[in-house]
Amino acid sequence: MRFDEIPKQLRMEGKAWAQHGSASLATKLVAQHASDLVIQVPVGVEAVDRESRILLARCNKPFQRYLVAQGGDGGSSANQYHGTRGERRNIELHLKLRPNIGLVGFPNAGKSTLLKALAPKKKVKIAPYPFTTVKPQMCYITYDDEKEKKTGDTEEVEEDPFSLTIADLPGLIEGASKNRGRGDSFMKHLEYSDIIVMVVDVTGFQLQVTLTEPYRSAVETVAILNKEIENYDMKILKKPAVLVLNKTDLPGGAETAAKIQELFKTKKWVEEVPEELRPTNPMTFDEVVPASAKNVELGSLKPAVRRIYEYLQPLRMKSLFENLEKSQGNVLV
Repeated sequence: MRFDEIPKQLRMEGKAWAQHGSASLATKLVAQHASDLVIQVPVGVEAVDRESRILLARCNKPFQRYLVAQGGDGGSSANQYHGTRGERRNIELHLKLRPNIGLVGFPNAGKSTLLKALAPKKKVKIAPYPFTTVKPQMCYITYDDEKEKKTGDTEEVEEDPFSLTIADLPGLIEGASKNRGRGDSFMKHLEYSDIIVMVVDVTGFQLQVTLTEPYRSAVETVAILNKEIENYDMKILKKPAVLVLNKTDLPGGAETAAKIQELFKTKKWVEEVPEELRPTNPMTFDEVVPASAKNVELGSLKPAVRRIYEYLQPLRMKSLFENLEKSQGNVLV
């Protein structure tokens, strides 16, 4: 199901409530507890208590149930044989995307242009100024494999072409891990990404052409993004990653990209940036790809992310979708 379908299961003003526990009867001293109220949510939703900000449930597995509010008990000697009211909570539901590929980079690095190059049919807003992307954009990368034909008893069945989901996140800035520029709202979508694709402008980056905003080289940009991810969630650094050195079509871009590509063959690349910018845990990249998204020159990017994905998923996890009719991904309230 989709995240925007959740309100259809709620009453007015986004409220949901279950029945109270039944009171005891002369013929039935131990009464029934309140019936479960079940709200279905997609995988990737987190339930957070609005007042305490405590995480109540992280729905990261399909077909699982999570209890976020205790229902009312039926009448018994413990409550003077009167049914009790259920627990009352004010809950926020947050969705974290689960793409195969998460695009991360500074503003104006060319992530949206790269997304358009990877998925030409997708309508993507592209403009020559920072913060063009203000909310995550998600689409499919389709591979032009020949469709294998399987001959059955009566008909031929063609398999769907191989595809991967990719999410273009709004540009991050220095301090994103401290929620500067709403960094937390965007970086959370990297948590469930299978592969991280970091996109940097090979010519460097400056948020604003002012004395207060420093110019950062491409290598410094990688270091800062590495550090922001590190400060947000160390586990993301363990994911396979690809570095895209974009805008090689600019003067000197191809030569600069070749030097940087050689530099990132070891973790010693971090020694090339000032100490205050160095991450504690330097990233290693499975592939460093010079590219010109503008000219749709993506080098080995598409085959690289597919190779990494297939290495991570040697077997199709069909077991997750078995018994679909018997189970549902639900949240109990």
